[in-house]
Amino acid sequence: MTGRHRRDEEPGAIGAADDSSALGHSTVLDPAERRAIVLSTLFRIAGTPVVALAGLISTGLVIRATGPATYGLVALVATIGLLLPFADLGIGAVVTSATSRSRNPGSDVYALEVIRRSYRVLSQVSLVVIGLAVVVMVFDGWGTLIGLTTGPQDRLVITVAVALFGLTIPAGLGLRILIGVDRTQLAVVVMVSNSLFALIVTAGMYLTGVQGIWYVVPPLAGALIGNLTGTVLALKVSGLGRAVFLRSTSRIPTRTLLEGSLWLFVVSLGIPFGLQAQRVVLSHLSTPVELSRYALMAQLYGLCWSVFSMAALTFWPIFVKRRGQAEQTVRLWIITTGAFGALAILAAAPMIVASPWLAQLLSGGTIDVSISLAASFAMLLVVQCFHLPSGMLLTKPTEARWQAGCLTAMAVVTTVASISVADEYGAAGVVAVTAVAVVLCQLIPDLTWIPRMVRRREPESPVISTGVPVASERA
Repeated sequence: MTGRHRRDEEPGAIGAADDSSALGHSTVLDPAERRAIVLSTLFRIAGTPVVALAGLISTGLVIRATGPATYGLVALVATIGLLLPFADLGIGAVVTSATSRSRNPGSDVYALEVIRRSYRVLSQVSLVVIGLAVVVMVFDGWGTLIGLTTGPQDRLVITVAVALFGLTIPAGLGLRILIGVDRTQLAVVVMVSNSLFALIVTAGMYLTGVQGIWYVVPPLAGALIGNLTGTVLALKVSGLGRAVFLRSTSRIPTRTLLEGSLWLFVVSLGIPFGLQAQRVVLSHLSTPVELSRYALMAQLYGLCWSVFSMAALTFWPIFVKRRGQAEQTVRLWIITTGAFGALAILAAAPMIVASPWLAQLLSGGTIDVSISLAASFAMLLVVQCFHLPSGMLLTKPTEARWQAGCLTAMAVVTTVASISVADEYGAAGVVAVTAVAVVLCQLIPDLTWIPRMVRRREPESPVISTGVPVASERA
């Protein structure tokens, strides 16, 4: 079997024609794509009660072990992966696209080299993250960075948590590979297992009498265990195996292997401003109780958001495979945008009604969530879901650059507005202004510019055989 890599050819080259015909010339999805969408959605829906139950039990245990005031700080540190999604430098997105374009990553030299280099770079990033955490610990700087402290043990515990997060960075590539090879349902299973692993660690700590800040560890430990499991599964399902960890013997230039990751990195820089940076604003400008309200409501919001975001990820490889079909891509984007928005509206009403009651139940009556806070999160869910398909569509380097511009504007508006309202309006205020920022800086530009951007796409460089057997690299 032979591998493939990209080479500049005339748009009418045979390789391009073959790829185009293989994809189908309409918005109709092929059987594998339909299966991936249906199974990933069903798995996510089936897994949501499991994640919810695990998360709710974990939350109840943590609140009882830490108290309502400390819970906000624990949730802030424990969700550092959401606060720093840019740690993978946009490389995870490139891996998804590379595997999506490949018919068989296990015998594709180009895809193999992209994944191999990605693991190498992200392993180095992991070491840098751990090193920086140790430096902050040495200078006792965590209290200054976070804005809150529970005592002298914070410096060690938070450093351990950040180190665990650093290790999850390269381990997370397994999920990207699964999504790229239309096995999103398996990625869902891995993500569900993260919650179960975290619950096991949390319950073990609670039963042994652990108290306080140490509860930042279970979610990150669960994510690491789950991501490592996902990596093993992804390498087996894709056919890549251990080849991704072996020294390369191919002659493919490595300089452009991660092309486009810079702008996707900039995009990921703005992601925390959709929900996570507000925790930091509240920790500095509001009260610990208000931060705890935000953290608890954000967890309830995450149950709904996870269903939509995982379903959207299934469309990433679908859009990648149709890059040469402008009109069909635009029609598919319009359909998915409308569908995601409509379903989010249906989910918003139950969220508003049920969240205050669930918050009382989970916290044992110690943390209250108002209707206004629940409504603000519901509004954010709707506008973010309307934007979701656009994020899956615009993954070419020039399009990622455009996304980066919109997201930067959203980040600036969100930060300034959140700082302005945090003191007076608390958690509900920062979420409401975030929703407005998403509409102004992302949703309106999406509807205005995306159709013309897609129609102006240049033809994709074809994928051709290199005659380099991957099997020889595994020997």
